[in-house]
Amino acid sequence: MKLLEKIRSYIRISGVAPIGRRYFIMNAFDGATTILGIVIGAYVAEITNEFWVIWSGLGAALAMGLSGFAGAYVTEEAERTKKLNSLEKSMLKDLKESVVGRASRFAALWAGIIDGVSPAVAALVCLAPFFLSSFGVFSIDFAIQLSIAIALSVMFLLGAFLGKVSSRSILLHGVKMLSIGLILTFILLAFKLAQ
Repeated sequence: MKLLEKIRSYIRISGVAPIGRRYFIMNAFDGATTILGIVIGAYVAEITNEFWVIWSGLGAALAMGLSGFAGAYVTEEAERTKKLNSLEKSMLKDLKESVVGRASRFAALWAGIIDGVSPAVAALVCLAPFFLSSFGVFSIDFAIQLSIAIALSVMFLLGAFLGKVSSRSILLHGVKMLSIGLILTFILLAFKLAQ
């Protein structure tokens, strides 16, 4: 319980909550979009082995997760260090071991974790039908359809969440994000029709 209180305190002091929310939405959207592209690409290429989709998706999820963590952590750490150094100069005091300094370091780590985990989680959710297909629960064709539906649903829900956060139309924001997924779907399916 003490750890949770400390985390809440660091989030409040550092003001990292809105940044974390933005990173979560952007990167979960990237994860869903990437898997959508992989799944439709597999359909266009007439892949009949779900393990091709699973391993391609897992490779993409791992790459997005590591890239997201490293990029966000390094970027946020540099920004937080700059702010802390500026504050130290103003106060003529070393703040690295103060609660502000610890909150600053926590904020960089928190941003990295959110940025790394969100695309991987979204990707795994979208890949779930292929895991079930690999156990014979249903066919790869149904896995493709279900995965596309899940990816588009994730996009809509992320948009709806943005609508709620901004106190604007939940439906409109959901449809905006969904339309991006639908555009990608139609473009990739056009390749299938052109074959």
